[in-house]
Amino acid sequence: MEKSYDRERLIVVANAEPYQHLHSEGGIKQEKLAGGLTTGLDPMMKNSNNLWIAWGRGEADFEVTDDESKVVVPDDEIGYTLKRLELSREEINGFYYGFSNSTLWPICHSFPHKANLGKENWEVYKKVNKRFAESVLEELRPGDRIWVQDYQLALVPQMIRQEKPDAKIAIFWHIPWPPWETFGIIPWKRELVEGILGADFIGFHTSWLVHNFLDTVFKLGGAANRDENIARLDSDRTVVNNIPLGIDTDFFQSTAKRKEEAQRLKENFASRKLVLGVDRLDYTKGIDRRIEAISTFFEKYPQYKGEVSFIERISPSRSKVKEYQQMREKIEQGIAEINGELRGEEWVPIRYFYQHLPQEQLIPYYLAADVGLLTPLIDGMNLVAKEYVATRDKGMLILSEFAGAAETLGEAIQVNPYNSERVADALHEALTTPIEDQKRKFDKMKRKLNQMDVHWWRDRFLEEWEISLHN
Repeated sequence: MEKSYDRERLIVVANAEPYQHLHSEGGIKQEKLAGGLTTGLDPMMKNSNNLWIAWGRGEADFEVTDDESKVVVPDDEIGYTLKRLELSREEINGFYYGFSNSTLWPICHSFPHKANLGKENWEVYKKVNKRFAESVLEELRPGDRIWVQDYQLALVPQMIRQEKPDAKIAIFWHIPWPPWETFGIIPWKRELVEGILGADFIGFHTSWLVHNFLDTVFKLGGAANRDENIARLDSDRTVVNNIPLGIDTDFFQSTAKRKEEAQRLKENFASRKLVLGVDRLDYTKGIDRRIEAISTFFEKYPQYKGEVSFIERISPSRSKVKEYQQMREKIEQGIAEINGELRGEEWVPIRYFYQHLPQEQLIPYYLAADVGLLTPLIDGMNLVAKEYVATRDKGMLILSEFAGAAETLGEAIQVNPYNSERVADALHEALTTPIEDQKRKFDKMKRKLNQMDVHWWRDRFLEEWEISLHN
């Protein structure tokens, strides 16, 4: 049955674009960017009426756009309009590297000591949010739905609401929302919350993030109804709910053609058992603590020397930022020390790769790994955990209890990533779990992932948003 939102034009507003354009030997090529957001929304957006507004950062992005900075993606037959904003170097530094990733990112991930609270970045953040809001207002038609994405654009809902009080606006917050004691550190906390509450509907990954947000509204003097998940702060009511982002399970379960590659991988690593970690380089991922836990594991369970190898795949991130350079050096030093002390003639304790791989090329690693080891210090979701489970019929997943995915994947071995001895014990438990128990756990987790995939997330969000507009 067709819903009203199926007939209405959708305007997605995001810092990230779904496609970028790059120079190649044959001219300019279009590249689809990986990520849960693109996977979930791209199929629905493929209607000529829909519009995606984003920062264009591909090297050839503005060589293919028209006079209004627009281009049809992925092609004319099944495409939708992508409208790109071009940011100046000052805007990129102040808005993206500055307030978004040096203030909101550490605060929301509960690392307040890493936060830059300088006013200059805040002013640029406001300016760029205003540019996004104005870009939406230029395009807005009666009946349109505006779906804002994530922490980079927190002020956009209220900026649009001030100009168009009847606009239909929602926002999904993809990263954690911290406790009040951490969020309250931000000097402009009220302005940020007022900005978000310009939306009719707000989505978070988990119930505890909804709780933290409602608590923030309450502490700012607003109304927070925890029974009905309604928030109000000098504005109209806003409905808040938890809708965990899923993955494209069909994509990860179509693995037959990758099994030979997985077998070759396993043979190349010359180990009876493989344990896999996949992360982006970031202090929130706790990679250095994971390396400590691996060292503890071999000290406590020496029988696994020569039998178990760890694969750590790290995607480069913010490589020009000194802190991230130092983080990489620390991780590589820790790996080198373990390998230098323990490695055998053919056996290497930790195989390390500092390289981005597309999702499809990660599948052989998921298939080859007997254990997934994903221990972020905190994570809004952690889709890699879901991808690993979706790809396999058996195995074991060790997951940080502070990852949003832990709320769904209750059958995983959940650990405190700060406790290296507990992680070491969890590895021993995972490696000794009988196959039938592994299959039973994976079957339960896979059923949940299939029910709550990325398409469910998209449809559930739109349905909840629709309900919020009529209550």
